[in-house]
Amino acid sequence: MTKRPLFGAIAASTLAILFLSGCTAAVPAQTTEPSAAPTATSDTGAEPTEESTADDPTCDEVFTDTEYASFAEDGLTLNTDSTFDLGPAFTDLAADGALTCQWSKPTSDVAVWFARLPEDDTAWAARSAELTAAGWTVSDDPLAGTLLAPADYDANYQPSMYHADGVTIFVSYADLLESVADLQ
Repeated sequence: MTKRPLFGAIAASTLAILFLSGCTAAVPAQTTEPSAAPTATSDTGAEPTEESTADDPTCDEVFTDTEYASFAEDGLTLNTDSTFDLGPAFTDLAADGALTCQWSKPTSDVAVWFARLPEDDTAWAARSAELTAAGWTVSDDPLAGTLLAPADYDANYQPSMYHADGVTIFVSYADLLESVADLQ
């Protein structure tokens, strides 16, 4: 009969030790970031996300060589540090797992934003319906079916989106669509 209280005391002591050790033990550092969780920072494309594959381009491969040369000539460099999203459509793409990139010119407000999301036609139809309800318009410039943000989307930029071959593209201004590698 004396075994039962002794067992209870041992169990209680063990639980207390485990509880207290959990309070003081160092939490091991996470060695990799979870790829499914959206962040406010830009994804430079160095690590493929769960939804991407090794064949998906990185920020260094999304535009034509001519466009990258133009960026360099204009002093634009890829931001690998935290960046900010260019409005709600860009934020939504990032939250859905898009590759997001931003190039900027140091000590300037000049920047280029890009997002690329593998997305089927049904998902694109739903997204484009939401965008047109929010004031985006369909244009044939520079490509037939381009969605243009409303003029008041951002004070300095009028982004555009385009969907082709299962990929949705966001650029900070429409003319960049002509230099997107996926659309060549």
